[in-house]
Amino acid sequence: MTMGSSGLRKLHQLHLKMRGVQEKLERGPRQLKARRQTLEKRTAELEAHIAQLKQMRVAADQRNLQLKTAETKLKNLQKKFDEATSGKEYDILRSQIDADTMAKSVLEDEILEMLEKVDVAKAMQGKLEAELETTRKEAEQLAKDVAAAEPPLRDEAASIEAALRDAESELPGNIVELYRRLVQSHGAEALSAVESNACTTCYGVISSQDAVNIKNGKFVFCRSCGRLLYPNDSAD
Repeated sequence: MTMGSSGLRKLHQLHLKMRGVQEKLERGPRQLKARRQTLEKRTAELEAHIAQLKQMRVAADQRNLQLKTAETKLKNLQKKFDEATSGKEYDILRSQIDADTMAKSVLEDEILEMLEKVDVAKAMQGKLEAELETTRKEAEQLAKDVAAAEPPLRDEAASIEAALRDAESELPGNIVELYRRLVQSHGAEALSAVESNACTTCYGVISSQDAVNIKNGKFVFCRSCGRLLYPNDSAD
């Protein structure tokens, strides 16, 4: 049995269909990998943010300790000031109290600013946690979808593979080796339709003799790109 132009057209369509199924089989795991990478990235971002928030809280606590120390110092100075007996001692203590009071005020401002940043960071943590949970759920759902889609796609691929073997069995022996080399090099694009006397892959114009040979059902390869040609608008 030999293959005519409709057989070549069917063979090309089967290759294209197989490519489409393979792309779907590859797309799912690729999307799942990307989603899991996003999940890992957001997990790392949350962990880094929590570590930063912890450092901010530690720094705020340290400032609060400094503030308590400053307050204690001021109380002691005030006590000494109240108990001062000489003008010189009074002046020295007054100057020290004023300086420490100013430093305490600056420290209180710093603590207030740090606590405000802590509040903002806590709110951001909540947002990051929500985003992470959403991404985790999306990844889990995608994994289920990919797993569910794979069996029917593999069944379809097996069916197309069987149809390809049947169609390829009609190729004459002297063409099979060239055909297989083309498939190995170009995959689904091993064959190409001819429209308006031109190869639709490279758009190279075919000769009049090649056009006649294709019309008569002979096997012709494009002289420009090497594809196995078939008429797109004719039947056996």
